[in-house]
Amino acid sequence: MSITLYGARVLKDLSNQELRVLNMVETLLKKGEYAPVEKIVTYSGYTGKEVSFIVSKLNKKKLLRRWTGQFVGYTLTFAGFDALALNILYNKKVVAGVGRAKGVGKESDIYHAIDFEENEIMLKINRTGRASFQQVKKRRDLLKGKFHYNVFSLAELSSKREYEVLSKLQESKLPIPKILGRNRHIIAMNVIEGTELVKVQNLKKPIKILEKVIEYAKILYNKYNLVHADLTEYNILYNEKKDSITIIDFPQAISTDHPDADLILERDFNHLFNYFGNKWFISPEIEDVVEYIVGKK
Repeated sequence: MSITLYGARVLKDLSNQELRVLNMVETLLKKGEYAPVEKIVTYSGYTGKEVSFIVSKLNKKKLLRRWTGQFVGYTLTFAGFDALALNILYNKKVVAGVGRAKGVGKESDIYHAIDFEENEIMLKINRTGRASFQQVKKRRDLLKGKFHYNVFSLAELSSKREYEVLSKLQESKLPIPKILGRNRHIIAMNVIEGTELVKVQNLKKPIKILEKVIEYAKILYNKYNLVHADLTEYNILYNEKKDSITIIDFPQAISTDHPDADLILERDFNHLFNYFGNKWFISPEIEDVVEYIVGKK
C-alpha cells in the first residue's frame, strides 16, 4: 500500500477558521513550547467557545496536539504543519495535488505531486529533528541567534537554507534539482530520474562518475564558494540511461569562508572514497583531490 500525505488529504476539508487557528498556534509556538488557549482567543479574534470548538476539531483531525499542565495549550503536529505549507503552495498555484510517497527518510520525505498544468513534480518535505532533535541541534548552525525554536522552526530553517543554496545555483550547469517554489518546510522541484548511488549495483565506468563528482565539488567551491557538506552515496542519484548524476540534499551546505570548510570537504571525500574503494576498488589520494578542488593543484 502506498503512503499518502495525511496533511494533504485533510486540507480540502479545512475551513478558513480552522486554518486561521492553525496559523495562530504556529505563531504562538515561536514564543513557547505550547500555545495557550487564552492566547489563541486573544490573537485570533474568536470567542473562547469558538476557539474551544475549533481546536477540538483540529485535535481530532490530528493536526494539533493538546497539552494540559499549568495551562491548557496546543502544539502543531507535522500533519498540521504540512497542511499550512500546502495551503500556501496551492494558493500560489505551485502544487495542485499530492500523490504517493517516493521515499521516506530520517530528515526528509519525498512525495509525487502535480502542478496546475498536470505536470508531475516532486515535493521535498523537511523533517529535520524527527529522528533526534537533540543531536540535530548539536550539529547545525541554523539556529544561531534564535532564542526559542522547535522541530517545526528547525525544519523550516533547514528547508529555507537548502532553497537559498539551490536558488543560487539555478543558473549554473551543475547537476542539481530545479526548484519550483517553497513554503515553510516544503520545497517543490522537478522530477529527478535516477537511483541513489548506494543502490546501484553496476556502473559502466565508476571512475568517470567519481570524476564528475570531483569536478562538481571544484566548481561549487571555486565559483559559488560552497561546500556540500553531506556529499555521500545517498545524495548522488545515478541515471543509468543517460549515464549521468544529480546531486541532492543541500541543507547542510556551508560557505568556503567557514573555518572548517576544507576539513568538511575532506570528510565528504574520505567517506566517498571509502565507498568507491569498497564497492569498485577505486581509491584516489584524498590529499591530492582536496588540493585540486580548492585550487592548490
